[in-house]
Amino acid sequence: MLYDLEDKGYIPSWPTIARELQRISRVQPVLYDSSLVRDIEKAKSDVEELLFSLAWDKAFDFCERIYEYLAQDVFQGYVNVELVKEKRDVQIYIASEVERLILEENLAFEFSDGVVRRRGRRHTEDKVTRAHVVMGDSRLNESRKHYTKALNFFRNPTTPDYENCVKEAVCAVEAAGKALFPASKAATLGDLAKWFLKTNEYEIPKALVKTIEGIYAYRSGGNGVGHGGAEGGVATLEVAEYILGVTASQIIYFVEVERLNDEIPF
Repeated sequence: MLYDLEDKGYIPSWPTIARELQRISRVQPVLYDSSLVRDIEKAKSDVEELLFSLAWDKAFDFCERIYEYLAQDVFQGYVNVELVKEKRDVQIYIASEVERLILEENLAFEFSDGVVRRRGRRHTEDKVTRAHVVMGDSRLNESRKHYTKALNFFRNPTTPDYENCVKEAVCAVEAAGKALFPASKAATLGDLAKWFLKTNEYEIPKALVKTIEGIYAYRSGGNGVGHGGAEGGVATLEVAEYILGVTASQIIYFVEVERLNDEIPF
């Protein structure tokens, strides 16, 4: 990929690439003379050597730096200089190439908006996307903030934090419930669940209320989650992804229930 990008002029020459890799790898920088063929070849050799020794987290950092820092406008001509490709178009190309490499290697990550993130299952990603759409409602600003934090904790490619992912995802449901159903006067998601069981304003099946109670109980009782109870079990990758999917579905459901209730004529 680097050979292709350098050859197209989408990124600077090998000395610049080598220095960026040396910075990321925390090795002594080498001074190259870009006007000398031997220095360019030396830089290319250094790039290959450093890439093979790069840890995965540093490799992800390098991909992000290629996209953000090394990508450049492409010009053509010496006398009449013409811009033939803007940096943004170069970044789109780089993103597609990095994503292709990730897919070819069957890595559990994705490259979007210039950042390497952990990839969720397709069903989860579909739910997350739809939840983000409904959270465009200004009443759900706090809910969206919590859910975005949850996704960031889950998708971190090097140090994912599943405990905080769960906590923030459940907080997102709690914030959505409190915003959409102010009549409940709920202080917690547990209070909201109790109100759903008592109120005649909304017809929510008891089985669904149980799922709300269940994720609230897990947040309060899971190891390292919420109040740090010891009986809820460890928040693993699988648990965190499940919670992300369930909480996304619950937020979507809350929005639909509240909307349908408002549409009922009296």
